Amino acid sequence: MSLPSFEGRTVLVTGATGFVGSHLARRLRQEGARLKLLVRDPAGVPSDLGGHAEICVGDLSDATTLGPAVQGADWVFHCAANVSTWDRAEHYEAANVTGVGHLMQAIEAQTARPQRLVHVSTVDVYGLPAHPCDESCTPCPPGFGYGDSKLRGERVVHEHAQRMGLPYVILRPANVMGPGSPFIERVGRELQSGLMLRVAGGATDAGFLYVENLVDCLLWASQAPQAVGETYNVADSEAITWRRFLDDLRQGLGGKGWILDLPYPVAYAAAAVVEAPYRLLRTRSEPLLHRMIVKTFGRTCGHGVAKLAAAGCPVSRIPYAQAMGASIAWFQANHLR
Repeated sequence: MSLPSFEGRTVLVTGATGFVGSHLARRLRQEGARLKLLVRDPAGVPSDLGGHAEICVGDLSDATTLGPAVQGADWVFHCAANVSTWDRAEHYEAANVTGVGHLMQAIEAQTARPQRLVHVSTVDVYGLPAHPCDESCTPCPPGFGYGDSKLRGERVVHEHAQRMGLPYVILRPANVMGPGSPFIERVGRELQSGLMLRVAGGATDAGFLYVENLVDCLLWASQAPQAVGETYNVADSEAITWRRFLDDLRQGLGGKGWILDLPYPVAYAAAAVVEAPYRLLRTRSEPLLHRMIVKTFGRTCGHGVAKLAAAGCPVSRIPYAQAMGASIAWFQANHLR
């Protein structure tokens, strides 16, 4: 794959202490970029990045802290978000909507603005439907804080970027996996010796997306002329069911955990009962089972990526078997009991 040239150019990555942002920052470093990393806590910057980047301490909740980060940036990759599977609506709103607005305001205040903004959204904006969607489908709030707020965040990007004439691209990744993935860690622990839910036989598409394949798309989106102003779904081209994903991960880890298979209506009803007191008490502690988990496993996450491939973006450079192998190796090195 021919990568765009970032040699000697200044690139800002938000969310560089997180899973996707850290992988992107490492690749940009390899490409010779001058890195700026927007972080709330410098202590969270990976050791292999800290000495090779300008660390900009700031918070999306405070617009006054963002100016130094965006100043002089040739590109901005906005990866920071509240990606929790359970949190209060106002916390999602603060990070994924208001925080996006603050970042856009900081960019607008610059005399010299970036060449392009690449904004990381999610396929959850389609509402976790029973059938796959392409980009022509009208987004539908899923009724959960994460997806609802990410959809509103997309609208903030559109409004601000169009008003200031800022070139931008929105990517909607599916379920991003790979070394360092909180999802791999969480599911891996349950498959080792716990209890893992599978919904309706695990027949639905998991929307598997290897993190390095997502980074390929992020880099492409930052420079491809045809991508400006567009929104793209991002997932690997090989359809991987939840059954296959769980079986492969469990086998690779030598897991002894149990997999509990429930019909979708039963799992959804049980989740509603289990989560009810948590919602009533407005606790940040996550219940063992809630409806967003059931919808993730029981409704398709494998949305169409034909638009992305047709535009010339490299898709699935690293195949599923290699991606799963790297994920298993990472878990074994860091979390094997």
